[in-house]
Amino acid sequence: MEIKIDINANIKIEKTTGNSDLDEAEAKERPSGDELSFGLSSTIKTENTFPKIYNKLRFPSVSPLEYEKYIVATEFIDINEEIRNKAAEIVEGETDYFIAIYKIAEWVNRNIKYDLNTLTAEVVQKSSWVLENREGVCDELTNLFISMVRSLGIPARFVSGTVYTNNGDKFENHGWAEVYFPEYGWVPFDVTFGQYGWISPSHVKLSHSDDSGSPSVEYKWRSRGIQLVPSNLEIKAEITKKEGTPLKQTQIFVRPLNNEVAPGSYVPLEVKIKNTHNYYVPLVLTVTKAPSGIRR
Repeated sequence: MEIKIDINANIKIEKTTGNSDLDEAEAKERPSGDELSFGLSSTIKTENTFPKIYNKLRFPSVSPLEYEKYIVATEFIDINEEIRNKAAEIVEGETDYFIAIYKIAEWVNRNIKYDLNTLTAEVVQKSSWVLENREGVCDELTNLFISMVRSLGIPARFVSGTVYTNNGDKFENHGWAEVYFPEYGWVPFDVTFGQYGWISPSHVKLSHSDDSGSPSVEYKWRSRGIQLVPSNLEIKAEITKKEGTPLKQTQIFVRPLNNEVAPGSYVPLEVKIKNTHNYYVPLVLTVTKAPSGIRR
């Protein structure tokens, strides 16, 4: 998949006191006008790769010292007793590293309501707030997931980027996580989209950090007589080319259990899922009830 991405920002120039001591040469070098702008335009190629975890990793495990910054609490990815207790409860008795992380991701996805209200859409909320209020957007869901994983001694980091969404059929700013797997490296987990251990090729990663509140862009300048006031980055993206076919990961067999139907009941289904590969394939199965107007 090829994606054209444009990143732009404007910087407002404000005059400050002390202009009188500028010499003629400095005055000439000072930017003219009231605004500066900068941008980046690029075409990138993404691939539908699937991280392959072949063998069972022991859980709990000891994380490498080099990733210590990714297992401690930060400003927004905080860790309190409630978070520690809930994470421990979710993975109680689990000995498989991948499955333990999967259980945390699925719990967050199912129990934290995605809600674009003013409290979460405009200002990032801490993980402790998210667990207490049970709502948030992608940043908040990811914050809580990372906090829970870190509380178990597993390194995880926050990823900022953009992704295609069917909410308006366009690319939007997005946040997801990467979790460290011994022997394999960093593996993506998007708890908002329900993509655990993999992400779709429409995800475009721009940066990663230990905290969701870390700035994506930092401005530094030296000046006399002016102050620069930057605006938010404006990110636009569009798909310019699609090619290839999805890799089939599983086989799903569905059989209606007609003989177990009772008056006034639904028709129960037997579903069997076969992993056709020798590596972990995380899968969430959703069964949707057909509209009542449909007749056989």
